[in-house]
Parts: sequence; C-alpha cells; structure tokens
Amino acid sequence: MLEGVVKYPSEFATKYRARGYWEDRSIASHSSEWFSKYAQRTAIIDGDLTVSYKELDERSTNLALNLLDLGFAPLDRVVVCLPNVVEFSYLYFGLQKIGVIPIMALPTHRYLEVSQFVDIAQAKACFVPAKTRDYSFTDLVSRLLKEKKCLEMGIVLGQTDGNFLNLDELITRKPRASQSDIDAIQIDPDDPAVFQLS
Repeated sequence: MLEGVVKYPSEFATKYRARGYWEDRSIASHSSEWFSKYAQRTAIIDGDLTVSYKELDERSTNLALNLLDLGFAPLDRVVVCLPNVVEFSYLYFGLQKIGVIPIMALPTHRYLEVSQFVDIAQAKACFVPAKTRDYSFTDLVSRLLKEKKCLEMGIVLGQTDGNFLNLDELITRKPRASQSDIDAIQIDPDDPAVFQLS
C-alpha cells in the first residue's frame, strides 16, 4: 500500500466484495479484456483520427515499455496536465499497465497548482503540452525541474527542445523492455490507480 493512503474501512471493503462491486483486480486487468474483446471496434475518435481498441492497446503498451526503459516503476507518481487528445488515452492506459499513478491536473492549472501537486505527491515527472494558447508549459516544467528535487523529467506533447522528452516519440519508438516486463509487474488493486482532483 502506498504510504499515506488510507484504506477503505474493512466493513465496507467486505460488503463491496460480497456484492461483487470489487473484484480485487487492477484497472489494467479490466482494460486488457476490453482491448481483446472489442479489438476491431472504434475506441477513440480525435478529429480525423480513428483509433481501434487494438491500436489503443498496442500504442499504450509501447508507451508503457518506453516508460519502463526510463526507470518508471509501480507506485511512482506523475502529474498529467494534457488536453482532451488521443495521446492522453495512450498515456492513461500505459500508466495503468505499469502501476504508475497519475495525478490528473487540468490544462488550465498553472504554477501554483502544478507545483503543489508535484510537492504533495512527490511526482517523478510531469506530462504537459508544449503550449496551450499563449501559455508555455515547457517554461513551467523547466522552473519546477530546478525547484523540486523529486521531479526528474518533463515529457512534452508537441514541439520541444532537447531539455524534454517527447511524448509522441515515446508512443512510437521501439522500446528495449518487452511484454514480459509488464507481465512481471504485480499491481495491488488496493493501491490507488489515479488521483483525481475534486
């Protein structure tokens, strides 16, 4: 169990399991069934791009393997501050496959919010767009990388310089890790899968 996380009271957990609400499975185990069962169906439409469940599975797996190559491990936390684009889905499912916990920030969040998320969660990375309208997320992450010891990297969707990793490249490039590396990961279904701000 991730340190600092309060478990559900045992009486509720017992009741939820007895009623079949909880199956003691990770989100990744559920999604692998969807990906297989609906492989040829459309999972996502993003503008002119149509992505099948099979493609969503393959691209999120490839991204997950590249994240393993970068040293990500189960229970690592990352701040995700991406808009509503297909790459967000690749990232979300990729993180679930390797047990990395996303803190779901909003593209409207700025330094005050994102810096607090990094601090509180001790985030290892931030996934951000290069820019939204006139706001530079690369400038934000550059500042955070200087200020926050826990933060190791910024991964950017869109044009970037050599100071950041490129999300599109991580989705497509050939990884060193293999499916067996993902299969070896044991995700505790009692651990948090995502931190959703409310």
